[in-house]
Amino acid sequence: MRKYILLCIYLNLFSCSPTYNCDGLAENYKTDECLLIVKKLTDKYSRFNYIGINPVTKKECNCNSARSSRWWADYSGNIEIGDTIVKKKSELVFSIHKKDTVLSFNFECDGKVYK
Repeated sequence: MRKYILLCIYLNLFSCSPTYNCDGLAENYKTDECLLIVKKLTDKYSRFNYIGINPVTKKECNCNSARSSRWWADYSGNIEIGDTIVKKKSELVFSIHKKDTVLSFNFECDGKVYK
């Protein structure tokens, strides 16, 4: 009887893994945009929160999004002061423009690559 109860608990724990609505996430992420030249790196609670200058308007701005910050934070290790961050509205590509190269990352969810 004890083994049966432990087996049920074990199966319950592993069958309750999180499931994601990848298509819904992708549609949600499309609505965000970011365009800035990084002037200040911030590491506030491991969320994506960079401050810089918009190269078009020349005004100070930030790329802090409640929606996309978890996705964008995956690439924080690639971002340095002076890089330009680009995420266009209606697209699912996050790009980091460096002096000599461009790093582009498509949104991925459950093994599917979104563009």
